[in-house]
Amino acid sequence: MNWKVFIVGILAVALLLPVSVAAQTPDRSNLGATQSFIQIGDNKAVVSFAELGYQQTDLVSPFDSTRVFFSIPSNWRLSTGGQVELNFDTLLSGADANKAGATDYGGALTISFNGRILDTVRLDQTGNRIIRFDLPADSLVSTRQDGRHELDITLNAQFSCNYDIRTVVTIRTASLFDLPFQTSAPVLNLSTLPQPFFLRDSLVPDKTLVIIPDDPAQGEMQAALDVIAGFGSMVGTGFDFDLLPLSQVTSDLLTSTNLIFVGQPGKFPQLSDIQFPTAVQGGKFTNLQADAADDGVVELAVSPWNASKVVMLVSGNSEAAVVKGAQAVSSGKIFIFDNPTVANVKDVQSFTSSLPIVEDFSAKDLGYNTQTMTGVGVNSTEITFYVSKEQVGTKDAYVDLAFYHSGLLDYGGSSLTVSLNDQIIASAAFTKESEQLTVQRMLIPQGVLRFGTNRLSISAKLLPVFACDTSGVSDPWLTISDQTSLHIPVTPSSASNSSPLLDLRFYPNMFLTRSDLGDVAFVLPRSSPDTWQIAGDLAYDLGRIANPTVANLQMAFADQPVADVHNNSSLIVVGKASTLPLLAGFNDILPAPFDLKNDTAEETNMQIVYRIPQGVSVGYLELLASPYNAQKAVLVVSGNDSPGVSKSASALLIGSMRSQLAGLFAVTNGTQVATRSTNSIYSVVGTVVPGLEPIVATPISGVVTQQSPSYARPGWLMPLIIASIVGILLLMIFISISAMSRNRARNEVPDEDKTRKTKQE
Repeated sequence: MNWKVFIVGILAVALLLPVSVAAQTPDRSNLGATQSFIQIGDNKAVVSFAELGYQQTDLVSPFDSTRVFFSIPSNWRLSTGGQVELNFDTLLSGADANKAGATDYGGALTISFNGRILDTVRLDQTGNRIIRFDLPADSLVSTRQDGRHELDITLNAQFSCNYDIRTVVTIRTASLFDLPFQTSAPVLNLSTLPQPFFLRDSLVPDKTLVIIPDDPAQGEMQAALDVIAGFGSMVGTGFDFDLLPLSQVTSDLLTSTNLIFVGQPGKFPQLSDIQFPTAVQGGKFTNLQADAADDGVVELAVSPWNASKVVMLVSGNSEAAVVKGAQAVSSGKIFIFDNPTVANVKDVQSFTSSLPIVEDFSAKDLGYNTQTMTGVGVNSTEITFYVSKEQVGTKDAYVDLAFYHSGLLDYGGSSLTVSLNDQIIASAAFTKESEQLTVQRMLIPQGVLRFGTNRLSISAKLLPVFACDTSGVSDPWLTISDQTSLHIPVTPSSASNSSPLLDLRFYPNMFLTRSDLGDVAFVLPRSSPDTWQIAGDLAYDLGRIANPTVANLQMAFADQPVADVHNNSSLIVVGKASTLPLLAGFNDILPAPFDLKNDTAEETNMQIVYRIPQGVSVGYLELLASPYNAQKAVLVVSGNDSPGVSKSASALLIGSMRSQLAGLFAVTNGTQVATRSTNSIYSVVGTVVPGLEPIVATPISGVVTQQSPSYARPGWLMPLIIASIVGILLLMIFISISAMSRNRARNEVPDEDKTRKTKQE
């Protein structure tokens, strides 16, 4: 009966499966560990590859390579006497590896620093080796545009093509740089932003403060947010970047950080101590040209509080001038003249309410020539184009990518990826046929296009097929033809005027409809520096994701309605409810209205509401269609106290928490996020805040007491349960009847046996 038992087991599993599936909870990813940094002293830095974030890498014959990057602080200059210590293992395998003299055919490593060959090492022995190489004086200056220093390690083991010998060289993370240096004044050049405030792969961690007046005007606060969003776009990753009012900047912060002052000169007494090219004395510019009185002023200087740090001033004689300077900084491409430390910004052209509609155009029409990418590894190119409001919501847009490539690519390892506004939209496989001009159509998903500037990025990983001859490594290439074209039809009027799709899981895409972020406005309390800092963090993240050419965020204080801002923008409202007079106008239509006195969200449509214990902080996120403009959204980032507001922002900024967001209302304790659907009868607060007291509330008028649970029972569940039970019962009856029949058969003696027994007697 083993097979019958097996069937019963299968049916039992089937019976319990729906319950098991319903009980599963979503997986929550952990935050990645932060990178550690080195300790430096005595004008020498010793840093391992591991501390630079390098991962252990295997170089495999016949040809392979790897690179290590790092940046030094802007006030450092590498000195002679530096070395790189390479720690590596060599392994030879294959049928010929054990023969005498096999190590003569292991190949060689070539080590280069900033394009200068340091040495070539023969791989004539196996096992671990540690070798030091001197860094000559002519290799100490970076040859890269981003200023990073580069170490290249290349394996050439072409003998493995002629012999059955496979060479594997493992570059260990214990390898290190030993770098003596001298300090001097930082190099100041506005055209190299985000340097010197941010250095990619830096040996030394750094911090930058954006300082605003204690009583910022609307334009000054907007300018600060634009500067921060611009740095988010330029840097493209996390960075220690904070927004603080002047009164909170301590002497320790003045001496330990880079500083960016944003505001009119009369609001910062400290500016008179800084040697700016356009000097500030008595709260006024002393040498600003008369015809530049309305210009934005952007300038750099060495910090008077720490000669290794840098100070930037983003200013002007009016709020409008300050905003112009901030938008120039946000572009990351400041045009300089004789003095690279100062720029006057006469005007900044923002997008008008409309752009010309062009539905079909090619890369050539945009002014791009045919572009060829060469070299082993990842290469990329970009095409920028504009889209009107009437085209943004189309479902029928596509790219016809025209390309061809080298016939020596490794088709198994090479690939091509196409992204639009940093969202991958398609990929293409290289084949023998695509060596000739190939046009591949790639559909553009709805919601990826933005009003204004759009960036189409083509990224290719090019790996060659290494020929087993003495000609060396072939240089792979990919050509993107100027006949690459785009088709972006006009959106039907009904779709273009539709309301935004409201769901927290779509943050921040609902706020990225315009490429310069010009239809996003922050609404902040008048006097709440902690909240301003949170807004700065959110602005940085928006800039990092949207990558605007010029940031044009809007801003309004919650106690001073600005009709143009409210009517034409999606709003991100940040702060405790009691500090946001704006909320009173639409509090009753929020998913969970606030008690404006104690800053808690009143979940009045809940059957069970939880009381938050004294001293427990929670954050609230609420999303709704804007009461000022149905085509815009309002996101409320709030909490029951100041730490609670910070927790709600963390749910938007930390990927592992943001992935948990859904619906129109979420509650967080800073590590967990709970959401509810609109028909839930239970408070979500109780799922994340320990030690709460349940209070049974009277259901609101019109709400039926016997409501359905938040997760409706699937219609197929009950029939499946009944069918499974019936099946099990029938099977058990069948098994019982079969067993009884067999027992009866054993007890009965066959007639033939009875006859045989009688004859014998």
